[in-house]
Amino acid sequence: MPRSATFVVWTRRLAPVAAACVALVVTACGGGGAGGGATGAGRPVTTPAPTPAPLTTGGPPPSFSRTTADLKVSRLIDVREGVSKTTLWRGANEVLSSKYSIDVSDQKAGFLLPPWQASFSRAGMPDLRYRTRVIIRFVGEDWKQVLVRAEANWQRDDEWDVGVDNALLDEVSNEVKTKIGKKTP
Repeated sequence: MPRSATFVVWTRRLAPVAAACVALVVTACGGGGAGGGATGAGRPVTTPAPTPAPLTTGGPPPSFSRTTADLKVSRLIDVREGVSKTTLWRGANEVLSSKYSIDVSDQKAGFLLPPWQASFSRAGMPDLRYRTRVIIRFVGEDWKQVLVRAEANWQRDDEWDVGVDNALLDEVSNEVKTKIGKKTP
């Protein structure tokens, strides 16, 4: 077949494809179509989705208090008399491990420590600028008291504000008091 005849055959085969490509480019660029005015008549008009509020707005939760005073971030609880150290340890461990994973556990020293946790949410997402942890430590050799500590940090720029989460401290202290604390008459 001569060269010119081959060209004619390929041109006939590719003509519909070339026409479709041109129509696609013209439509995508905004040309063609009925009433192609500035308002988008004849074409669907899309509105942008609402943007959610950025997670960097707002401050710490209302339960956060900025402090470095040990008395404000801790509660000292008298434990029940006549209870073995093993039973006290088990009770404190149950309270803490029911809500947290435990990072450091030393039964001889009477010390339980979970890792820091993002415990505050905004719009269903955890706010990583706020973190808390609870520390349980038995006091003295005879373990007559247990210290419950609720530490909280709020990140402001590159700095962490140190403080306490009062709601968390109350909650965990009450649970420890119920589980192993001295019964009040």
